[in-house]
Amino acid sequence: MTLFFQDCGFDVARFRGLKCPSPVAIAEVQPDTPRAIVQEMDDDSIDAFVQVGSNPSMVALCREMEADVGKPFVAINAATYWHALRAVGIADQFAGHGPLFEKH
Repeated sequence: MTLFFQDCGFDVARFRGLKCPSPVAIAEVQPDTPRAIVQEMDDDSIDAFVQVGSNPSMVALCREMEADVGKPFVAINAATYWHALRAVGIADQFAGHGPLFEKH
């Protein structure tokens, strides 16, 4: 995943996977786990967090962590939906689903 983002022109300061034994187990991860990972990874070298992996719905949790940490968080499910809408010419913006829908 790191190489994908680097190939797209982003600097990747850190990457951390959930290391779950299966895709089903990923969907069972409780919110305290990603919160702890964010606390572990956050420092001045981090400008934003991107949650990758579509099995857990992280939109609400990313919004909470964005408020707590004070840095942008992008949940992959919201980003995928945003891109699909933009690809068909829908440019609606609305609150509650992350920075892509509010600021772009």
